[in-house]
Amino acid sequence: MEILFLKNKDINKKADSRKKGKDNKKTKDKNRKSIGFYLKNTTFQCSLIGILTLAISFTIILNGALPKRYKLYVGMISPYDITAPRNIENTLLTEKRAEEIAASVPYEIIRKENVPIEILNCVDDFFVSIESARKRISQAISEKGLKANLANYEEEVESIREPVIAELEGEIENLNLGAHISEDQLNYLLTTTLDDELVAFKKIIRTLVSNDMTNEITIENLAQEIDKLQKELEGYELGQELTLIGNSLLEGLIRPNSEIDEELTEVKRKEAYENAVKNNKIIVKSGSRIVSVGDVITEDKMQMLRDLNLVETGSVDYAFAIGIFVMLALSSTLLLLYIRFYNVKILKRRNDVIVLCMVVLMTLIVARFVFIYSPLLIPFSIATMLIAILFDRKLAIVVNCFIAVAISFMTRENLTFLYMALISGTFTAFFISKVNQRSALTSTGLLTAVMNVFVVVCMGMINKNEWKPILTDSLIVSANGLISVVMTIGILPFLEITFNLITPFKLMELGNPNQGLLKRLLVEAPGTYHHSLMVGNLAEVATEALGGNYLLARVGAYYHDIGKLKRPVFFVENQMSKNPHDKMAPSLSAMVIISHTQDGVKLAEKHKLPHAIRDTIEQHHGTTLVTYFYHKAQKEIEHDKQPVIVSQEGYRYPGPKPLSKEAAVVMLADSVEAAVRSMADRTEGKIEALVRKIIKERLEDGQLDLSELTLKDLDIITTSFIRVFSGFFHAREQYPDIKMKNKLLEDDKYALPEIDAEEKTITKVDEKLNESINEIFNEDTNEKANEVINTREDVTQGHGS
Repeated sequence: MEILFLKNKDINKKADSRKKGKDNKKTKDKNRKSIGFYLKNTTFQCSLIGILTLAISFTIILNGALPKRYKLYVGMISPYDITAPRNIENTLLTEKRAEEIAASVPYEIIRKENVPIEILNCVDDFFVSIESARKRISQAISEKGLKANLANYEEEVESIREPVIAELEGEIENLNLGAHISEDQLNYLLTTTLDDELVAFKKIIRTLVSNDMTNEITIENLAQEIDKLQKELEGYELGQELTLIGNSLLEGLIRPNSEIDEELTEVKRKEAYENAVKNNKIIVKSGSRIVSVGDVITEDKMQMLRDLNLVETGSVDYAFAIGIFVMLALSSTLLLLYIRFYNVKILKRRNDVIVLCMVVLMTLIVARFVFIYSPLLIPFSIATMLIAILFDRKLAIVVNCFIAVAISFMTRENLTFLYMALISGTFTAFFISKVNQRSALTSTGLLTAVMNVFVVVCMGMINKNEWKPILTDSLIVSANGLISVVMTIGILPFLEITFNLITPFKLMELGNPNQGLLKRLLVEAPGTYHHSLMVGNLAEVATEALGGNYLLARVGAYYHDIGKLKRPVFFVENQMSKNPHDKMAPSLSAMVIISHTQDGVKLAEKHKLPHAIRDTIEQHHGTTLVTYFYHKAQKEIEHDKQPVIVSQEGYRYPGPKPLSKEAAVVMLADSVEAAVRSMADRTEGKIEALVRKIIKERLEDGQLDLSELTLKDLDIITTSFIRVFSGFFHAREQYPDIKMKNKLLEDDKYALPEIDAEEKTITKVDEKLNESINEIFNEDTNEKANEVINTREDVTQGHGS
């Protein structure tokens, strides 16, 4: 009757649940259309938190990256001392120097090889014409037989000379001398100048012209060359008339024998200008003074201040802001993609997203205020340490790279900080991943400080810095590492408590036997306590072999059955005599057994255990069947010959199935430990067969479907369990006296008096042995120990014979 009643009750429950399901579906459809549904959606909330974090990060970084601006203008006297935040080129002075260098480049000259020949030919032709005219005059005088003593001699000579001079002027004009020789000067050359003087004069003129033609004579230096030749001519003391004639000749004869190649000259000067701009830059180094108090703001200084964005212009530098935002958005996208593909669990937990964003923002805020004093003092390792402890080492490395890039926008060209953050931050993630106690964090801080010093010293050597600034920077980065670990130690408990997060340190504290729940378990349910310890050992070894969080598995195993504290005597491991289930219906017994998971969850919530521990408590049975009471119910129906089928629904745990490797390992360890403990004959072969059988049943029942365990993982778990059981249930050799006692008990029962006498003798020897053992521990006398052991063997052998 009870079974029928329960069946009807189950049917009613199903009908009610279906009705409620339809109503819930309608309600959900309505909620989906409302804004409240999206606000309560975890994915939407995490997305909103991420966008808000990006916006705040951008504001912090932009504020730190933008330099302080000054209200200045050209010509004013500066009221500020302004230093260069980075190396900056004085472009105006560089351009001015380049122009000077370009202007100093000489002209590219093209020589006119025919000009010297033409000029010398003109010189020769000129003197040939003079000599020819002199000869014609002499011949005419001779032909006429004119004598100097004649009264009309001068008149006759003049009549001869005039046509000759007229003809000579025509010849000279045809020569294109470019010089004007007057009639009087020609007359002087024809009549007054002696032959020797004319020859000397010709030689001098030709020499001067010939020598000067070896020089580059251009339009620009033509006047200088003529002036130089005329001065040289005066040095020959030819007389005033010849000197004047010579000056006229030189002025007409000398012309440019070279010309400037304007195009080639421009190319050369342009090259010189570009080389000067490129290789002769005037650089104001980082930290150097651009403007001092009282200096006049010149155009070149103003230009440098504008280039450094240090001048108030009344407008926003949108290009600068957009550049930073895009770079920050790209970096954030890479971080999100990593989490999406390799650590997606974080995106499903709002608290984890909040903590991750808080750690990033906190590090950026600290960096914003610290880098003013020194970029090397920024405690960037805070984020790496916290994330490696709270979440995952790989995630810590990726976040460290993100933070290093983000902060580098504020530190600008300080490559030492960037390299230090990338290298030391990554090493810190590896250092701290092996730390399980809070006190050991200090050693991580010291190692981080050492790595910081290595990077700073190496960068100083690369940059050829002096040892004094290298030493100063080393002290700063050493303090950086220590400050980082101190801040981490201070912040970590706040995050653990506020967001109920689990860390290796928290797990070590929860695994302490002096914890309240564990002490209660030991006193109120000692069987469950020792069972939990054994499950913890199994889970720890198996999870470590899988590469999972073995601390979580062990501590989760310690607490997995705390729900039994509510009704400890209803569980067989805590029963000393009677079993209350013998007088209970199977369905009620199953209900009591199944309820211990939810009771455990409530107890865990009451004592504020981390969510990961609560999940282990809730999931360690999955949706498995309470087999014993299910079969018991079936037997009762078969015994009563009732046509009713027992539904498994009332005999299964509500779940959920294990969602993590750690919870799945605890489930398997719990099942295996209970089964192996109940075995009568615990041989290694039988233990292995039973372990594999139970794991196979859980796999076939679908309990491991959500745990991400592979068949290879299950084989590793099986091997780990067997190794632990082999050490726990290993065979023991019986001691000699026990062997003898067992043999004597198997002897003839009619020889009891003799056996009693022998046992009394052995007992006396045993008492003496115990006393001697105490003396051995106190006096450490090996000889006495050997004597007692030999005596024990002699007595045993005597009785055996």
